[in-house]
Amino acid sequence: MPLPFAPPPKESSLYQQLESTTLNTLTADQLDTIKGKTFSQGTEGNEDEYRRLLLLGLAADKISTSGPIPGTAKVVEISYDDNEYLNYFIPGEGEVWKVMAVWCFTATGFTSGVFALYDSVNNKRVYAGDWGSGGGDLEDSGFPTEIYFDKNTYPQFYAYGTLSSTSTTQMACIRVR
Repeated sequence: MPLPFAPPPKESSLYQQLESTTLNTLTADQLDTIKGKTFSQGTEGNEDEYRRLLLLGLAADKISTSGPIPGTAKVVEISYDDNEYLNYFIPGEGEVWKVMAVWCFTATGFTSGVFALYDSVNNKRVYAGDWGSGGGDLEDSGFPTEIYFDKNTYPQFYAYGTLSSTSTTQMACIRVR
């Protein structure tokens, strides 16, 4: 039932934009795009649009109020061959991701490596874990806490040594917002 003075559901901007989209094909990115176009005032039916956006996102498993968003887990792999900071990936605006696992295959000449979070707003970096010359999974040392990242502060990898071959590092993550 619409709120007082709100337009009926058939006039909903949200429903009009998604009229030929099923819950199975709706994406979190589509909802983010619609959210970005919605004015943040509770007048002229917008409050009903907020409720519809939330309900539709929950019904399609594309918005979560309690944890990871289904269907968003991924493994990101980067190749490294020199002493430089490399980004695993930078999330889109409004997205928050959680690190699940990190692995490092060692290159010839690899002496150590670090997993860091880079704050691009303040140009600062914090180290969240490191590897010795054998590489392996970062969880052996244990993360100090759960690791979340967004567009402004995102994960990086740095390899130390005199590298004479290319290798890879992988990070498994899942979107939580």
